[in-house]
Amino acid sequence: MYSEILPYRERLPELRDILIEQGSLGVLLVDVSDLTQVEHDYGTQAFETVLSTATDLVTELRGAEVRTNDILTVNDKGGDAFLVFLMPKRTNREGRTRVSDLQAAAKRVEEHLNRRLAKMNSPYLRGRRRVIVGFALVFFNPLIMPERLMTRLVSEAWESVRIQRMQLRFQNRCRMQEVLLGDQIRTVFQPVLDLQRGGVVGYEALTRGPAGTDFQSPLELFGVAADSDLVFELDRACRLKALQSARDLEAGLKLFVNVLPASMYDPDFRGPMLIKKLEEIGLSPDRIVLEISEKYMIENYTLFVETLKNFTNLGFSIAVDDIGAGYSGLEKIANLNARYLKFDMQLVRDIDTSYIRQEMARAIKAFADKTESAIIAEGIEREAELKTLVELGIDYGQGYLLGRPGDVLTRPDQARVAGGAR
Repeated sequence: MYSEILPYRERLPELRDILIEQGSLGVLLVDVSDLTQVEHDYGTQAFETVLSTATDLVTELRGAEVRTNDILTVNDKGGDAFLVFLMPKRTNREGRTRVSDLQAAAKRVEEHLNRRLAKMNSPYLRGRRRVIVGFALVFFNPLIMPERLMTRLVSEAWESVRIQRMQLRFQNRCRMQEVLLGDQIRTVFQPVLDLQRGGVVGYEALTRGPAGTDFQSPLELFGVAADSDLVFELDRACRLKALQSARDLEAGLKLFVNVLPASMYDPDFRGPMLIKKLEEIGLSPDRIVLEISEKYMIENYTLFVETLKNFTNLGFSIAVDDIGAGYSGLEKIANLNARYLKFDMQLVRDIDTSYIRQEMARAIKAFADKTESAIIAEGIEREAELKTLVELGIDYGQGYLLGRPGDVLTRPDQARVAGGAR
C-alpha cells in the first residue's frame, strides 16, 4: 500500500546522515489519526481503502506544498501519521530550514489536506474528519546519539500536534459558548408531505448555526458541541428556538422537533413548565412530534420508556428517527409507542434500483402497520425514488425533491405527490 512512501524506520539511516551533515533537521508530522475511526466503524478493509487515499493525498504534496526532494515517510504506528522531512533550501545562505519555514509549511499543508478531505466523496468518511499538521526541529549534538535525536524530533512533532488539538478544542468551545450566549442558532423548516393523498402534514424543525461560518453546518455544530461537552446546552437552545420560530405554524399541521434522550430529563422541558411555554407560543402538545434518533444509545432504557409516557400522556407524539441506521431492536422501538418511524436516508437512496432496500422497506412497513405507526421516508431526491415509495405504500415523505429547508413556513408545490405521485 505504501509503494511510494516508505516506513520511517527504513529511512532512518539516511535521515541520521542528513542530520549529521547539515547540523539540523526539520519535520512536518501529518496526523491522520481521525481516520482510524473508520476501522472501528467499517473494518480493516475500509480503513485500508481510506488510508490508501490519504497516502495519495500526501504523495501529491510533492512539488506543490512541499519540495520534490523532501523525504516523505509513514510512521510505524499502523499508518496513522506521515512524516515530511524538509531538505535544505538552495536559496537559504545557510542552507538550513528555519522554524518560520516549518510553521508556514505546516499551515499550508494542513489547509491543503483538509480542503481535499472535505471534497472527498467516500461512504467511509461521513462525519467530521480533520488532519492536524505538527512540526519540530532538532539540532545535531555530537554528545547525543543521532538515533536519540531523531526520536526526540518525532516526539516533539507529536507534542506539537497534541498542543494544536488542545488549542483547537479550546477555541471551538469558546466559539460555541459565544454562539449560545449570542442566540445565534437558527431554525429552518422542511415540509413533510402525505405521499398517498397529497398535502403537507407538518414541518421538521432543523438547526443551523451562524450563516457564513463552518458552524452553519449542523454536523459541524453538533460535532464541536460534543467535543466541548456542550451538547445538552446546544440541544436545549435548538429546542427553544424551534418552538419560538414555529409561532406561525398553520392550524392542523405538526411540528417535528429533534431531541436527545437526555433532553427528556430537562426540568424545563417537562410537565407544567413545558405546557406553559407552549401556551405562550400558541402551540398545543398534540401538534408537537418529538423525534428521537435510533442511533443514540439510551443508557437506561426502562427509565427512558417511563419518561416518554409522561410526554405521550400530555398529548405529544413520538417519532423514531434514522430507522435502519442504528442498533436498536424492533422490540425496543415498539415499546416506545412511536407514532412515526422515519426511514434513514441511506435506505431511501436509490431504493428504486435496490431489491434489498425495497424488501427492508416492506418489512419495516409491515412492522409499522402492526404497531399502528406511520412511516416517513427521509432524503427523497429523485422522482424514481418517490414513485417506488408511493408504490410500497409509504405514508409520508420529505426531501429536497419535495421541499428544501427554508426560514419560513411556506407550503411547497404539492402537485408531484397529490393523488399518489402521478
